[in-house]
Amino acid sequence: MVKTMTTRLKLRDSVKLIKNFKTTGTITPSSNRLAERLLGSIDFSETLVIAELGPGNGCITRTILQRMNKDSVLICFEVNDDFASELRTIADPRLRVYNSCASSIQGILNELEILEVDHIVSSLPLAMIDDALIENILSSAKSNLKEGGRFLQYQYSLANYGDIKPFFSDIKLKFTLRNMPPAFVYDCLK
Repeated sequence: MVKTMTTRLKLRDSVKLIKNFKTTGTITPSSNRLAERLLGSIDFSETLVIAELGPGNGCITRTILQRMNKDSVLICFEVNDDFASELRTIADPRLRVYNSCASSIQGILNELEILEVDHIVSSLPLAMIDDALIENILSSAKSNLKEGGRFLQYQYSLANYGDIKPFFSDIKLKFTLRNMPPAFVYDCLK
C-alpha cells in the first residue's frame, strides 16, 4: 500500500509539474540524490537564513527543513500561485513563503528585517527565463548573500554557465545521473 501511495503521489506531482512546465522547467520531482548533491556544502549545524528560489512543489524545501536547526529560517520565493499555496500547507514555523519573483529578495529581506542570507538554493529553470530577468535575479542573489555564502543552483544543462560566471567567479560544478533528467549543480561561493 505504501508503494502504491508513493507512486500515486509522484504521478500527481509529475502532472502538476507538466501543467506548469513554463515555470518549473521539469516534469518530475527532484530526486533525493539531487537534493543531497545540491545541499551537500551547507553546514546545517549552524543557525542559518536560507533563501530558496523557485521551490515548486517543495521537494528541496522539505529536505532543507529536515536538515536545518530549530533557530534557522527558510524564505521561499515562488511565482506560481498553486505551488506557493501548497508550500504554505507545510506546518513549520521556520518557513516563510512569498508568492513573488526571485528578484524581489531585497524587499522581502527588508520586510523581515534581515540584512543578508547565508545561502541561496535555486531550482529556477534559467534556460526558460528571459536573459534580462536572469541577470536581475543573479544580481539580487549576489548582493543579498553574505560574504562566504553559497549560491546553489541546479540545471539540466550547462547552457547558463556563462550567465552565472560574471556574478560568481568561484564555481564548482557537480553532476548527478540519479535524477530524472540528470542534473548539473552549480556550487558558487561569494
